[in-house]
Amino acid sequence: VVLIKIDAKNLPAIVIANSDDVKIGEWVLAVGNPLGLNNTVTAGIVSAKARQMGEGVASMIQTDAAINQGNSGGALVNTRGELIGINAMIYSQTGSNIGYGFAIPTAIMNKVVEDIKKYGAVQRAMIGIKGTDVSNYVDAEKEKGNEVDLGTMEGIYIAEVVEDGAAAAAGLQKGDVITMIDNQKVKKFGELQGIMAQKRPGDKVTVKYLRNKKEKTATLTLKNEQCTTKVVKNADVDILG
Repeated sequence: VVLIKIDAKNLPAIVIANSDDVKIGEWVLAVGNPLGLNNTVTAGIVSAKARQMGEGVASMIQTDAAINQGNSGGALVNTRGELIGINAMIYSQTGSNIGYGFAIPTAIMNKVVEDIKKYGAVQRAMIGIKGTDVSNYVDAEKEKGNEVDLGTMEGIYIAEVVEDGAAAAAGLQKGDVITMIDNQKVKKFGELQGIMAQKRPGDKVTVKYLRNKKEKTATLTLKNEQCTTKVVKNADVDILG
């Protein structure tokens, strides 16, 4: 990620919308230079939000607007011409668009820009768990012949609590189910990652979770990759991943 400062005045700038307000089914336009075709605009809808894609930015806006190689870094805008995301990747067995394009939401983009301006590096906050969607966990257990009742089918099942992490310090345990963070429902892991992508080490979050189907609340102080609350100013490639 590179942040460029342009020493000029009176430059036109795009209006940045809050990607959290985007609705599934909303019409969007993707702008870019795909396959060497400059200033190409394609149209589609928002297919999904908080889509989990690999180990990078894992809370993506999915769209069926045609996105190909060369669209990366281009704008994904709503019908009012407001920026809602930065085109980032496609998912395709052929390498060409087949209806699955992904964009980094502006809610995450804004935080990344502020981090680079203030600290010189992106600040990644970690909740300190490994887990999966409750529905995925229940389905996996059913395949093994196990009937599981966690008290909900929506949330994050904690499969492992990282030693010295934020969750461990707050008393969360394997088998707990996270249902809310700062009064925001988290139904799937991508939503959890989207919230974490907007936080910094040292931030406090309120977590609601189920243990043996009983609701509990904990306050977590988020940590960085080294399990401290310090700001990372000179992160190397190994740290950033």
